[in-house]
Amino acid sequence: MTGVLKDKRLHKLLTANVLSSIGSGVTMIGVPWLLVNRAGGDELYGYAALCMTLLLFFVSPYVGVFVDMFSRKKILLFSELFGFAVAALFAVWGALEGAYHTWQLIAVYFGGSLYYTLHYTAQFAFNQEIFDKEQYKSLNSVMEIQNQAASMVAGGLTSVLLGKVELYTILFVDAATYIVGFLLISLIPYTAVKAEKAVQRITVWSNMKEGFTYLKEKPMFIVFYMSSLMPYIGVMVGNYLFPIYIAHTLHANGTVMGLTDTMYAIGAILGGYTIPFLMTKLGAFRTVLLTVSFYTIGTLIIAAIPAVGLFLALKIMLGWGNSGSRVARNTIMMNEVPNEFIGRANSFFNAAGMLLRVGLIGIFAKVTPHTGVPFSLFIVGFLLIAACIGVIISRSLFHKSVTPAVKTL
Repeated sequence: MTGVLKDKRLHKLLTANVLSSIGSGVTMIGVPWLLVNRAGGDELYGYAALCMTLLLFFVSPYVGVFVDMFSRKKILLFSELFGFAVAALFAVWGALEGAYHTWQLIAVYFGGSLYYTLHYTAQFAFNQEIFDKEQYKSLNSVMEIQNQAASMVAGGLTSVLLGKVELYTILFVDAATYIVGFLLISLIPYTAVKAEKAVQRITVWSNMKEGFTYLKEKPMFIVFYMSSLMPYIGVMVGNYLFPIYIAHTLHANGTVMGLTDTMYAIGAILGGYTIPFLMTKLGAFRTVLLTVSFYTIGTLIIAAIPAVGLFLALKIMLGWGNSGSRVARNTIMMNEVPNEFIGRANSFFNAAGMLLRVGLIGIFAKVTPHTGVPFSLFIVGFLLIAACIGVIISRSLFHKSVTPAVKTL
């Protein structure tokens, strides 16, 4: 890990990410909390999350195609400008009006979600392109630690600021972080590598098909990747469920909402540090199975025993499980998929994951106000058990990874 940390390009990238992630993180934690605490807000937020996921399902393949067609650096710079435009517009609007209507909160939530999809898809391909293959494991670990450290700071700030500082003030700060991020990314040396295969048709279904065409010779890889993606889907669905869980099941306040992300980030940072070691000692297969299993157990306990202290402690477990599976999954994908296809292959899995999220959030938005969040969490838990089985089924992909090599002295 020390080698990649000496790279000055990474310093600029990390600083830009930290600032943007803290700014957008505070906003994306605060906005859902403000929504669910309005009359009928939990159901409204559910439908907003459902519509957002549907929109991202259709947008994601386009993002993948553009990432493979154009300069990844230009797309990253555009994402920072987009984030700035959304944050600055609603900051000024809120400051002038003195309050936000529900539709404006939903618009801020939509803008933040679009920024995240565009920025991180481009960043994944950008990182694979500019760094060496030998650096991927350390690189993904460092990026995960950085992302989660930013989330931890964002969670801590939210617990302090929520209800004490106006949202438009937070948005002004958010807008400033995007500008600094833009300037830092613009300083990173970069020469675009032209993709070997030109992309002709830019339609949702044709590009989902193109991603699948590349992957169809690797059915077990699809099973493995989708199974290892389930903790992340659990996190995304949890972004809808947990604010309601905290407000209506735990009957806690905004401080707990902010601490939730902080505790999750602590676990995720631990994952960023420990996963490269586990991958070396246990191999990719056992590492992914372990992390997905931990996330599954944590989710089922939260569903079964609603208690504030236990919930916050288990968020560390969830953070470690999701972070660990993501570091291992991203490293495997960077090694397996050529850079000229990485955007479209990544978009295929994103779209498939979003389709599952659409179904889950659509169901939960309808039933959660009547059955409560624990029932929905049990459904997520059973799907995670299926994901553990999926990882086991794909074991044949990792014959070399199942048993770590014994070093001869």
